[in-house]
Amino acid sequence: MRAPSQPRFPLGVLFVLPTIAFWFLVIKGATSGDEGEAGRYAGMAFAIAGVTVAVFAFFKVRQVRARNADRRRAVRDGVRTTARIVRTRVRGHLNQDPYVVFELEVRPETGEPYRVTVDELVSQLAIPRILPDTVVDVHVHPDDDRFVVIDPAALGRD
Repeated sequence: MRAPSQPRFPLGVLFVLPTIAFWFLVIKGATSGDEGEAGRYAGMAFAIAGVTVAVFAFFKVRQVRARNADRRRAVRDGVRTTARIVRTRVRGHLNQDPYVVFELEVRPETGEPYRVTVDELVSQLAIPRILPDTVVDVHVHPDDDRFVVIDPAALGRD
């Protein structure tokens, strides 16, 4: 079984071969002299595109569900401790709320502090609470101490 902190399969790789096949068929249809043949090539190209999008959506939904299950397990069964925010940077936005990449120094009850990187969606109202050198509550996954979830209350997502 894969540890929750390990990177997931990059789903963008699923687009490489279908994209090549799509454009091959489009170009082949555009350069054929027969309109009926061009229509068949276009139909095949868009069928490939549709199947590719459906397969991508299926795998993406599975990936998101697995990540959410790991997050729920970390909060439910994990060890609650504190972490100091070392550094933050914004990597994007969703509905005006930033996705923030945190570098955290986790301070477990036993053992030495260690650093992890966590990517979280943060409410705009919680931004003053997540500045560097702030101490936040975190949940450490029971099976993988590199998988850390920042307490949702600290991020304004209770």
